[in-house]
Amino acid sequence: MAPRRTFVVILAVCIGIVGIPAAAPGASSLVRNATLGGQSLTYVPMAELAKRRDPRWPTRIGWQGCPTPIWPTKLQEGSPGNGRRVLVVGDSLVRESRTKLMTLLKQSGWTPTVRCWGGKRLDWVSDQISRAKKLDQLPKTVIVVVGTNDMRWMSRPKTKARMRELVKQIGPRREILWVNTYSSGGDRFTRPKERWFNRQLRKVAREHDNLTIVNWSGIARARGVRFEDGLHYRPKGRRIMAEVIADALNRTAGTGNSEVGAPGA
Repeated sequence: MAPRRTFVVILAVCIGIVGIPAAAPGASSLVRNATLGGQSLTYVPMAELAKRRDPRWPTRIGWQGCPTPIWPTKLQEGSPGNGRRVLVVGDSLVRESRTKLMTLLKQSGWTPTVRCWGGKRLDWVSDQISRAKKLDQLPKTVIVVVGTNDMRWMSRPKTKARMRELVKQIGPRREILWVNTYSSGGDRFTRPKERWFNRQLRKVAREHDNLTIVNWSGIARARGVRFEDGLHYRPKGRRIMAEVIADALNRTAGTGNSEVGAPGA
């Protein structure tokens, strides 16, 4: 019986060798070139994949963080995005709607990169813009979702100054969509704070032609978006937020200096 066992082992090894594609030169780990569910997968060396990731992004993201931002090498197809890149940067509201938002943006032909972390404020967003610039990963369109935590913890003069600094930092040659704030009235983020922040945002938009306000406050209130706690939305609200942002980008990219999303829209 020993020769037969030897033959079976040799045959299995030969089949395995034939069935495994040769590794690409210089690649220690890669995606196989195969057909899976009708889609062709191609080799992606880990060294190339690493170039598209931010190496300084925390490896332990816990429940507050988002996965490492990736700068896709393959551009999406379809309109109205037509493959154009967009950076979405923000706090836990982005984190919770991230999956749905990325799906919608890709379906509309946009190539998104997301930088988000729970509990963050305007100063953190500014750091992310600087980091994206350093990596040469700051596209022509930027979506900003921040302000809730600033109004909970920071002074109004500091918040007002940081809003203007952020718009100047992104620059006049980029389109900015800034999602305004929507308050439950609790957890240190009161309705008067919401109104103050949104009023300041409108003032900044009047000063910068490349800034478009996404009227999330008006839409969310008109559609009865409910809160899971004092700050975060229930699943339906997260989905609506993703839809509102994607729709605003599709309708206003390249126009600037407007406010989209009338109540009830």
